[in-house]
Amino acid sequence: MQVAIVIYQGMTTLDVIDPYEVIRFLTNVDLRFVSNQVGPVVTDSGILVLGATHSFDETPKPDLILIGGSEANTATAMAEAELISWLKKVHETSTWTVSVCTGALTLGAAGILDGHPATTHWLAQSGL
Repeated sequence: MQVAIVIYQGMTTLDVIDPYEVIRFLTNVDLRFVSNQVGPVVTDSGILVLGATHSFDETPKPDLILIGGSEANTATAMAEAELISWLKKVHETSTWTVSVCTGALTLGAAGILDGHPATTHWLAQSGL
């Protein structure tokens, strides 16, 4: 099973690190932090840096996709054409496409939530 955890500039670390800490103990899982390119990604604190282990191009068919939110940068992720295009494409073959908090807005921007009930942080609820 391949798990792709999406990371992007200004994302909220907690949204992806908690799921990562659970998933990393599973056996037979190819766990990846994915972004538009391999390398460092500065989180919303401006201090903590996570590393993208794989690019979107290197991850064409993950079984599970997880995207977290951001207190201040969700709109940036929603407008990132490469991310939105990748989400649309990989969602077609994934078993699960999930989000944490305002990551739901990015899934919505990709059209993945069309026709499905969804929720997010109460301050961002109207954006869904």
